[in-house]
Amino acid sequence: MPKIILLLCLLAGHLLSTAQNETYAGHIRSADSLLHIEAYGQAALQYSFAFEALGGKGYPEDRLKAARAWTKAGNADSAFFHLYRLVEKTKLLDDPLVLESEPDFAVLKNEFRWSRLMTRIALKKEQYDAMQRNPLTLELEQIRLLDQWYRVRWDSVIALHGRKSPEFLDFLRRNREQDSLNELRVTQILDEHGWLGPEEVGEKGSSALFLVIQHADLPVQEKYLPMMQKAVAAGKASPTNLAYLEDRVLMRQGKPQRYGSQIVSDKATGAWILYEVEDPPNLDRRRASVGLGPIREYLDSTGASMH
Repeated sequence: MPKIILLLCLLAGHLLSTAQNETYAGHIRSADSLLHIEAYGQAALQYSFAFEALGGKGYPEDRLKAARAWTKAGNADSAFFHLYRLVEKTKLLDDPLVLESEPDFAVLKNEFRWSRLMTRIALKKEQYDAMQRNPLTLELEQIRLLDQWYRVRWDSVIALHGRKSPEFLDFLRRNREQDSLNELRVTQILDEHGWLGPEEVGEKGSSALFLVIQHADLPVQEKYLPMMQKAVAAGKASPTNLAYLEDRVLMRQGKPQRYGSQIVSDKATGAWILYEVEDPPNLDRRRASVGLGPIREYLDSTGASMH
């Protein structure tokens, strides 16, 4: 596809995302104002309009206010919908005192759904405690720390010593050695236990599996990609992370990437550019399906441009 058409597609996606965010913010401002003057039913509707603008998503604090508004408006069904979603999708209500101490929810406490909600919070805490007792949790969290330690310091070492300096070359050598050790242990864990999800080893522990495989050589990535795909289907791994791994594998195989997550250095100028993508007009749609924002925003944040 000609570059100008791809540019127009990306610009349209960026404008749509900006409009959605502005629409969300506008509804939230209206809802907060209505909540302040105790116009609860109107406030609740404005919160709903805000979430609809982002495809059902919203900030946890806004969703809690929506639950308050629906409660005060006398709609327990909608209030519980938002409260259950907060428990399932966020950490905002992990401490039951957040709900217990909120007087606006007192009317809900006579409902059987309130007891079920408190039970779900308690079970979530039990799962977290069991995960923390898993010895693999701490080990994988340490592996994640070691994986990221070099990468967050990469630019600083270059700025201080230069890309061709002995110091940076030694830094790269130690980075590769650590990656090899991380890969050896993580592949052992995967072969023995399969893909471990956040409920088993925590968010950081589970993400360590992805990070180490993402930074491994192509044969290792190709071997464990199907395992991660099954893990995503089972809710044990992030669709966003899987998109990054799939794109990196495709790129290394010499094929166009699918989600536009990979940027490369232009051989002529050295500038960062977006690696070739398949079906550019539908790129933002595919990105949205795995939780990635518009490609224009991604390019702006990385300083990369289209090839």
